[in-house]
Amino acid sequence: MAAIRFLYRRLTAVLLAALLALLALTACGGGTTSTPSGSAAQTTAAEATRHTVVDMSGNSVQVPTLPKRIVTNYPAVTQIIFLLGAIERQVGVTETNLTTLPLFKKIYPPLAAKTAVFGTDTTTVNTEVLLAQKPDLVFLTSGNETLRKTITDLGIPALDVASFPNSDKLKDGVTFIADVLGGNAPERAKKFTEFYDGALKRAAEGTKDIPDAKRPKIYYTANDPLSTDASKTIAEVWARQGGGVAVTENSGVEGTAKSVTLESVFAWNPDYIICRDHSTCEKILKDDRWSTVAAVRNNHVITNPRGVFVWAARSAESALQPLWVAKTLHPDRFADVDIAKEIKNFYTTFYNYNLTDAEVDGILSPTQP
Repeated sequence: MAAIRFLYRRLTAVLLAALLALLALTACGGGTTSTPSGSAAQTTAAEATRHTVVDMSGNSVQVPTLPKRIVTNYPAVTQIIFLLGAIERQVGVTETNLTTLPLFKKIYPPLAAKTAVFGTDTTTVNTEVLLAQKPDLVFLTSGNETLRKTITDLGIPALDVASFPNSDKLKDGVTFIADVLGGNAPERAKKFTEFYDGALKRAAEGTKDIPDAKRPKIYYTANDPLSTDASKTIAEVWARQGGGVAVTENSGVEGTAKSVTLESVFAWNPDYIICRDHSTCEKILKDDRWSTVAAVRNNHVITNPRGVFVWAARSAESALQPLWVAKTLHPDRFADVDIAKEIKNFYTTFYNYNLTDAEVDGILSPTQP
């Protein structure tokens, strides 16, 4: 009987061990069957890294929450991305970003090694090169649906950035780009907006009592002496912000890069001619036909400052333009404004770069494109 009881206990123990092993195996099997649920959780987490934004043309676009590979056909947007601290994430640019802007490349040498995805006309895209960059998204100049469709058909999110016809649109653009970039870019955009608003307020305070009849008349020219950014552009806006008035106001000439006649310039007889490019100023001064214009007679033909990007049109360095215009047109009213100090402050704040006096002089009197 003792032997039987011993065998019974052994058999019970064996059966119990087998049952426990079976339960363990089932538990393992349960872990395996839970894998689809785990995958779903991972998918949900991946989806959470994307969100929908509305671009500046009203298009709803799904983009990564923190895009790591960015391309743009908008040369000024490259400068804005730099200002927002995300230039390391930009993998594609236009040829213009590579062939001009010497100070930009000096301050940020890797710019010269970026890949040219778009041509100098900004509308010609090399789709093979674009795909090779594996971009998370592309910032585009608004208004070119054909280009936008070409890029979205490749499966790449494309976001329109509106042109910057005034200060508010420029600030909106910087804020929009920052929100898309994520990280600390929105904080930097807020700091930029505060800087711009401060400059605008100081310029407005010093010029608010100047009637139109006493405001110097400004003719702004870009690309060619008889090409101008006219009404409904930022050039008309900063002319007023600086205490002047654009000759094209109420002239019927609207938009950027508009051709005008020499006879029209004679009739406007501007007090100041501000050239985006130094070469344009040189052409005007060498052409005797311009000698009767007040700006030429009074030696008021001036090349607009240009730093990392041109100040006069569609870049975040436009934040420096109103005070420079005000100081240029009304030096007595703005005797306390030190433009060199303003420039150094901007570059230290937004580019983390300390300009030399020689570099400031080069910004204020640029000769290179």
